Amino acid sequence: MSYTLITGASSGIGKAMAYKFAAEEHNLIITARRLEALKEIKKDIEAKDEVKVEVIDCDLSVEENAYKLYEKVKGFELNALINNAGYGNFNFLWDVDLPHMTKMIDLNVKSLSILSTLFTKDYKDKEAQLINVSSIGGYYSMATAATYVATKFYVAAYTESLAQELKANNLPMKAKVLAPGPVETEFVDVANQTAANKIDPSTFGTFHTAEQMADFTYQLYKSDDVVGIVNFADMTFTTRGAIHPAFNL
Repeated sequence: MSYTLITGASSGIGKAMAYKFAAEEHNLIITARRLEALKEIKKDIEAKDEVKVEVIDCDLSVEENAYKLYEKVKGFELNALINNAGYGNFNFLWDVDLPHMTKMIDLNVKSLSILSTLFTKDYKDKEAQLINVSSIGGYYSMATAATYVATKFYVAAYTESLAQELKANNLPMKAKVLAPGPVETEFVDVANQTAANKIDPSTFGTFHTAEQMADFTYQLYKSDDVVGIVNFADMTFTTRGAIHPAFNL
């Protein structure tokens, strides 16, 4: 029996991913900080779908917890890891709260990298997938979100480079990047919490629902492409090859 591991699954895109992948007959391991929310999702999914759902409460903004989480899932066979946990911050750099910024880096970059690396070490020779959630902000600069988009640039470049490594070595594991646009989740509210100049959500125009993004994630999962990205101009979703120029040694 194999499982799909989804981080940040207690709300928003991660929660919608859990329901989508369960509907597609994936057993799940879902993790987030809010244990009670995870338990409710498990109860609801297992009442509707013939799948198993395991829950693990874990705060991945603490680096050592990424190692602890991976140790807890070592006894399970994974078919996919979806690194969805992350958050943003809206502020001019001179207004940034440094502890909040470093915690975001720890979550968006460090824990994602730890989990991705451990997963790759174990699954590079298997038909498994790593999907790392970046953002269209991982391919554009953005005033008031310099550090956030930098973390997402990292996610995009890191994952595209890993995909290149796997392909060059004829390894069966796949690494993929999901790059959402604006989504109807708690993201903007959380990002505004420490903002000196709060962002009006209408600035972003049209939003996808979390359920639409979960559908897009599954499209990426089923495709042979490296990147699944939302076009900010018309909000369409496409899968495609790597976006960053490749430098081959």
